[in-house]
Amino acid sequence: MLYLKSKNLGIYKHGFFLRLGGVSKSYYTSLNCGYSSNDNYKNITKNRIRILNKLSIGLEELVVPNQYHSNIIKIYKPNQKSYKCDGLINTLPGVALGVLTADCCPILIGHKKNKLTGVIHAGWKGVHTGIIENFISKITKLNYKKKDLIFALGPCIGKNSYEVRKTFRKSFLEKYSESEPFFQVKKNKNYFNFDLRGCIIKILEKNNISDIWSSKSDTYKYPKRYFSYRYSVHKGYKDYGRMLSLILK
Repeated sequence: MLYLKSKNLGIYKHGFFLRLGGVSKSYYTSLNCGYSSNDNYKNITKNRIRILNKLSIGLEELVVPNQYHSNIIKIYKPNQKSYKCDGLINTLPGVALGVLTADCCPILIGHKKNKLTGVIHAGWKGVHTGIIENFISKITKLNYKKKDLIFALGPCIGKNSYEVRKTFRKSFLEKYSESEPFFQVKKNKNYFNFDLRGCIIKILEKNNISDIWSSKSDTYKYPKRYFSYRYSVHKGYKDYGRMLSLILK
């Protein structure tokens, strides 16, 4: 089992877990943690438990939202069991927030004085509709300062692997004019390579977030290490696994 740790979240138990070290088979080999896949439910639970055991966290402490590529951020409440959103904030001890990805960018958030934790599932749809800004806005409304926030970006699809249409670029530039440097034109000028990771970092910096760490790993380029939705589609696979990233308060 392999996982990445960020350099700036040292005070937190956390990890961006790869697809290695689980019990699932076929498309889901082997550490698939996504119940929305068609993998065996028991195997998914076993995989989650393996990850939690690695970090000495209990299954009852893990909270993973039902993600749907939205810009919705919610706050964890002890009496609420399920969350339909793509970002969660927690201020209570003993809670491990998780996020599932397979090309989208998993973001783990901490606080320099350990006041809170957060997770964001940042795909292009969420980024385009303002999920990063919504998260920061929600935090400031809770009376926490942006300068104390710590952001860590996990493995996601890389620029050289992420081809998008001209219309996609146009839509992004209408929302974020500063995102232009993150589109690289291809020989066919109707297509561009999109740097999702770079775009997210730019949005964070624009919103006065300075403590940012980012993985450089490309989930599409290394399919034996990472689950990749786009790689699975290009290979004609019927389904794909999801990787779990988490952070404990």
